[in-house]
Amino acid sequence: MGSSWIEIDGRRLQENVRLFRKLVGDESNLMAVVKANAYGHGAGVVAPLLTPEVDWFGVDSLEEAEELSSIGIAKPILILGHTEPADAPRVVEGGFRQVLFRRDVAEALSTAAKMRNTSARVHLKVETGLNRLGVEPRDAGKLVAGLDGLTVEGIYTHFADVEDPESTLYQRQIERLREALSPFEGPLLVHAVPTAGALLHPEESLGIARVGIGLYGIWPSPSTRRAAEGKGSLLPVLSWKSRLAQVKRVPAGGSVGYDVTYRAPSERRIGVVPAGYADGFDRRLSSRGQVLVRGKSAPVVGRVAMNMFMVDVTDAGAREGDEVVLIGEQGALSITAEEIAEASGTIAYEVLARLSPRVPRRLR
Repeated sequence: MGSSWIEIDGRRLQENVRLFRKLVGDESNLMAVVKANAYGHGAGVVAPLLTPEVDWFGVDSLEEAEELSSIGIAKPILILGHTEPADAPRVVEGGFRQVLFRRDVAEALSTAAKMRNTSARVHLKVETGLNRLGVEPRDAGKLVAGLDGLTVEGIYTHFADVEDPESTLYQRQIERLREALSPFEGPLLVHAVPTAGALLHPEESLGIARVGIGLYGIWPSPSTRRAAEGKGSLLPVLSWKSRLAQVKRVPAGGSVGYDVTYRAPSERRIGVVPAGYADGFDRRLSSRGQVLVRGKSAPVVGRVAMNMFMVDVTDAGAREGDEVVLIGEQGALSITAEEIAEASGTIAYEVLARLSPRVPRRLR
């Protein structure tokens, strides 16, 4: 099983999906965003479970789209990130949808599609206030003007601060998005809403709701959680576990770990967990984090190393081989990605996305 492993609760995943389906309604398509290895959960594990429940998949890169295709995902896949013009033939051959915000990429897709006697389906990314990828609304039509072999299937934008329940910027962003529609005829999939939008403003889901972090049972922000209270519960899907590789006695005054940052205040029983920052257990958790052993909390002591870290198991009465929970539940206690994020000065998105792909994922 390896030094540590990740368990995915398929039942909870599907319950989260059904909550979002209920929120956005039948008139909106539901896109499961599985970029960054499904936010660290393992795209190859979760995508097959999501397939019966969702209408679309969203990824960041061509490589991620090809990974989904290789495991038999047949639902439409939208590449939300940048693809180089030289890779346009692979986009067309794979039948993937590509976002557009550069004319040279549009031209490359057009050429690749015409060479294959087909059409490349694209979604135009409109800049409305986030100032990342995208074109101004007035320039959306220019992206594809005069190019054969392209089918403009959708137009979309991304909200800047929809996680703030008090903000109304999203309304102005939707207005700007609508300005980009005028050059186009026929039905288009118009989309803007991410997880927080689906929770707080489901009426704005339009053609597609793009749901990422919420599918995995994580709230986008504490303020989103408070504002969405009563709409349903999000159930964390991921657990990360290991086993104590060794337990030893350290005398009073004995140091633990690199740089002698921790000295035992009294004789302690110290357990070694065979996982470290190479696996995604952040070094900032040194002498700050917690794990669960035998249903009790055990503090991290000393520096987190590349492949291991140490915990004080004096009060847990732990033995070598005991299960250690890094993220998840054990007995009546739990450790959440949000709690780890707070302890390490970041957000839950990063905690999960940085879980190493080398840590095996399996269904629970």
